[in-house]
Amino acid sequence: MTSLRSFLVLGLICLFSGCAPKVELLGEPVSVSGKLTKSGQPLGNVTLMLQPLEKGHPVPLKVGADGSYKGSVVPGKYAYFLMPLDEANAAVLNGVDASLKEANMQRTITVAPGQSSLNVEL
Repeated sequence: MTSLRSFLVLGLICLFSGCAPKVELLGEPVSVSGKLTKSGQPLGNVTLMLQPLEKGHPVPLKVGADGSYKGSVVPGKYAYFLMPLDEANAAVLNGVDASLKEANMQRTITVAPGQSSLNVEL
C-alpha cells in the first residue's frame, strides 16, 4: 500500500511540476479558398488532400462541382494529392494521372500566414 501511495504522489508531483509532455502550438489557421483546375478547366467532386511536410495534420478540402473549395489551413508547406469525394464520385479520378492520387514530396504548395487564396493547377 505504501509503494502504491508513493507512486501516485510521485506521479502527481511530476504532472504538476512540468514533466508532462508540452503541447506545441502549430500556428493560427488561415481561411483559404481557391479553385482546382486541370489543363485550365475546373476539376470538381474530389477531395484535395494537403499532407504537411513540417508540423501539422492532413487537411481534406472538399472540391465542389465547379472546382472551388474552402477551408482552414495552418500555414506551412504541404504535399498534395487527390482522393474521391465519396464512392459515387470515384470515377471522376479515372482520367487523372495516377501520380496525383498519392502524396509526392516534389509536388508542394505553401500556405503563408494571412494568405486567403490557394489555387491549384494540375
